[in-house]
Amino acid sequence: MMNIEQVRDYVLSLYGVTEDQAFGEDIVNFRLEGKIFVCLWLGGGKHDMKESPGPRLALKLLPERNEELRAQFSAVQPAWHWNKKHWSDVYFQQVETAHVQAWIQESYRLVASKLPKALRQQYLEAPVLHTKWFHELTTDELYELLKARSEVFVVEQNCVYQDLDGDDQKSLHLWLTAGDRVVAVARVCPAGTHLKEVSIGRVLTTERGKGYGRQMMLCAIDAAVEHFGAKRIEIEAQQYAKAFYESVGFEQSSDTFMLDGIMHIKMIWTKR
Repeated sequence: MMNIEQVRDYVLSLYGVTEDQAFGEDIVNFRLEGKIFVCLWLGGGKHDMKESPGPRLALKLLPERNEELRAQFSAVQPAWHWNKKHWSDVYFQQVETAHVQAWIQESYRLVASKLPKALRQQYLEAPVLHTKWFHELTTDELYELLKARSEVFVVEQNCVYQDLDGDDQKSLHLWLTAGDRVVAVARVCPAGTHLKEVSIGRVLTTERGKGYGRQMMLCAIDAAVEHFGAKRIEIEAQQYAKAFYESVGFEQSSDTFMLDGIMHIKMIWTKR
């Protein structure tokens, strides 16, 4: 389940989103090109509701989608301060993180789809960050992540190795999508699982030359610090990618060694 700060951070991770408090200090509006698509209530103030079931956010969705979600989830209700046909209040601490993030993206894409053509594609194709623990992944999401890993690490690199190593269940999984495509993947493992330190691994991009790999690593570093309190992060990097990892703050910490038929080095990132 998400808290208020996690909801805010997730919405702001979407490309082009701005925030303001035009309606008062107790509520944050998130906009795309000036159009509001999420309102997050911070508690108290004039937007308070007596006997409120908890923190809430308002989302703009298609009318039929609002009806569907309200019928399926008791935590989704007609919006209190908005047009109830187009807006729903979501009591997000009563709903799984995966659902909340998916609905926020739905609202974002709905508003993006109404923008002028020159802007529309820019936002609909912008990379979207997803962050989930293993148990939060849907079957389809897990399939897409494993498919991307197989395509890059096994097929493209012509390397037969055991990708499913038992560490996924303990790890935080991150990926970027552009449109409906998975374009980058990484996982963050707690200390003492894959490596001695908190570690980042299974880093890949399916579309090169667009900066997705760098964006993925920076997000993974932030996640390691936020979720695991990492002061040091260890990786086993393919030797050819040394300069890439140096560009995001890692330093070589070992001699070269062979791993799964490919030359690797260990590298360390230290919080400064």
